[in-house]
Amino acid sequence: MSKSTDEVLAIEKGFWTHADNPKFFEENLADGGISVMEPMGFIEKEQAVKMPAEKPWKKVEMLDVQAREVAPDCVIVAYHGRGMRDGDEKPYEGSIASTYVKNDGRWQLVLTSHQPWTPKSK
Repeated sequence: MSKSTDEVLAIEKGFWTHADNPKFFEENLADGGISVMEPMGFIEKEQAVKMPAEKPWKKVEMLDVQAREVAPDCVIVAYHGRGMRDGDEKPYEGSIASTYVKNDGRWQLVLTSHQPWTPKSK
């Protein structure tokens, strides 16, 4: 992994562990950025900042991680993610793909998509 991909992966994990922090979303989501998470649908930056999750994720795992700088100032990340929130009976598990661009010297998320994932070991 490169310095750029390491920085992006730290931000990506932060979207899990700081899910209850609107400032994290304000700083790390690009203007015009969008998330695709069913059944919620399309979530734009303004909505994500105004409606943070009530609880952050714990026991976050990023598995089968693929991170690549595909162009100058553009990193893509794909992985299987797993996390629990207080009170959950079972973890959320998803296949996640995210795209980051560098804006004014800072990496920001421009697009992420989450799909259900069922690990083969289940």
